[in-house]
Amino acid sequence: MPTLFANFLDWLSRVPRKRLFPVVAVLLTVLTATALVAFAPQPDLRPAESQAIPVTSLVAAVGRRSPEIRLYGRVETPNTARLTALVTAPVESLRVREGDRAARGDVLVQLDGTDTALLIRRRESDLVDARASLDALKLAGADDREVLAHQEELHRLASEKVTRYRRLREQRSIAEETLKAVLEEHHAQAIALSRQRRLVGDFEHRLASAEAHVERALASLEEARVAHERTRIRAPFPGRVTRIPVAPGELVSPGTIVAEIYDDSALEIRVQIPNVHLPAVQGALAAGDRPAVIADLGDRQARGELERLVGAVGTGQSGVDGLVRLAADAAQPDLGRAVSLTVTLPPVAGVVSLPVLSRPRRAAS
Repeated sequence: MPTLFANFLDWLSRVPRKRLFPVVAVLLTVLTATALVAFAPQPDLRPAESQAIPVTSLVAAVGRRSPEIRLYGRVETPNTARLTALVTAPVESLRVREGDRAARGDVLVQLDGTDTALLIRRRESDLVDARASLDALKLAGADDREVLAHQEELHRLASEKVTRYRRLREQRSIAEETLKAVLEEHHAQAIALSRQRRLVGDFEHRLASAEAHVERALASLEEARVAHERTRIRAPFPGRVTRIPVAPGELVSPGTIVAEIYDDSALEIRVQIPNVHLPAVQGALAAGDRPAVIADLGDRQARGELERLVGAVGTGQSGVDGLVRLAADAAQPDLGRAVSLTVTLPPVAGVVSLPVLSRPRRAAS
């Protein structure tokens, strides 16, 4: 050891001074690391414990069981409406907001009804004028019939006068000019009677025309009232408002979408039935038995039943879509939400109930 230490000192004396400091630093680092490893505390060694795997057992009994399958569907509704404006008017106010629920007939958007209200007043005036004309015509018709009776009496008297004056002329009791004057009076009376008869005969046509004017004015008034009612955009069915794309003061024209709403009382869940389970589902529906369904909505579950099959296979699908209707008292999920479903199929005889994780694996060939 003294010889080794002397050799080490001799070697250090031959190292140039420029390299002496790095060499000393390396040696000190090595010595420090060696000391830390040598004097470090030893951890307590514990024997490894084997982890027990929980095993659940049950008696395998052959019987009649109802298989359950797990499927995934999406919430939809057959009643979705995009409500459009039917008149040109500015938006006056919004009665609901997106996400609000509305009852059937509730006003969703109110348009300005100033123009349509003025139109109603004009149509009401037209109706009053048409009815007044009809009433005046009826009174004139009664007068015309009374005048006709007088004209017929005057014509009869004029005819008798002509007969009498002709007899007098034959007796040379009157002049020819007197007879001509009586004949002219008779002809004038005949013309007046003909005109009066034509006027009375045409009364029914004039009456029908006046009544048609009244009906036309009444129809125009109803159209104006309908146009005024169309300034109120109402909910066509009970549901939830999903979109209001207009703002107060915005001018809308016929065809402009002002609100979107869906019927939340008719929600359905569309689920694809795999082909392997399709015969069982079709048989149950044909027999009048609707498979029971439990929908997992995350924080709650809702019961329902598979109501019907669509009857067509969509492009890229391997099964037929079925429509699930939840119970009336169940909480309705949001439209478009993905839902996990547990469908109970019709009972099958001669089977054994096994948990999903306990199914035996197929032996390798």
